[in-house]
Amino acid sequence: MITFANRASAVLYGFLKGRSFEKPFLLPANVCPVVPLSLMKAGVDFEFVDIDVRHTMSEEQALDKVSTGSYSGLLFVHSYGKPFENDVFYSELRRRSPELCIIDDRCLCKPELGDIVPEDVDLVLFSTGYAKFVELSYGGFGITPNQTINFEVVGDTFVYSEEEESRQQVYIKDCLKNNKRYELPADYPWLDCSPLKMDEEQYFGIVKAKIEKVKADKDIINIIYRNNLPKELQWGNGYDNWRFMMSVKNRDHLLKAIFDAGLFAGTNFPSVSWMFKGQHCERAEEESTHILNLFNDFRVNEEMAYKTCEIINANI
Repeated sequence: MITFANRASAVLYGFLKGRSFEKPFLLPANVCPVVPLSLMKAGVDFEFVDIDVRHTMSEEQALDKVSTGSYSGLLFVHSYGKPFENDVFYSELRRRSPELCIIDDRCLCKPELGDIVPEDVDLVLFSTGYAKFVELSYGGFGITPNQTINFEVVGDTFVYSEEEESRQQVYIKDCLKNNKRYELPADYPWLDCSPLKMDEEQYFGIVKAKIEKVKADKDIINIIYRNNLPKELQWGNGYDNWRFMMSVKNRDHLLKAIFDAGLFAGTNFPSVSWMFKGQHCERAEEESTHILNLFNDFRVNEEMAYKTCEIINANI
């Protein structure tokens, strides 16, 4: 079954509210803050798992935790849009905890149009919101393995404020920058659950029409980065679907040089485990100080990509 909404986080929220989870979920430490915020709003507790050398949730740590029987679910993020082969991992999770709810978060991946759900997975999530592979600035969808999954439908009492959402985004940036704990209430009105103003056929038609064009444009920019930047800094194959991923030692210096030239780059994703739970995840925290992601979307042309490479090579 496919469910679509104005935002992928609304799909996640509706899925969680439609079921009962008495124990926490496990999340990767470098997850987008919107995910733990969605769980908070749905009244679902969570804990964090550190990442491993693949820049995503440590399978070893996750399996150890699930084996204790202390968790209702696990949300795996395909970090930076790289599709991971998780069949064996998910099967082992299910073997150790048969009732575990497994959510497969592909919000940064290329959208897959269809109703196929990996074995042992309860929900697959995709997004076409801001800064996603296909960026419409709206929309997201979830796929479940059967027609009997209940999704909470919000009523007139559900409160959303665009102004409060903007304030929350500023607040989160301040928390991450200054190592503060998140203290806003769980029911803070940040989540837009308003219906998408089009039907399913229209929405998926727009997404389908954009996928190949987006991929072709990304390929052009990625080749420039791949051929003109030091290989030892690049994360390699698969880590260029969302943006072109690198790790650098002198990131602040590089960022200043890039921005001074009128260009731009990003630093996502930081560890959010301390902000939300006061939990240290050492590898995620260390890695987040070196991440540099280069834009490869419609915001960048070939000239800008070559210039970015020149600046990086001159300042590393």
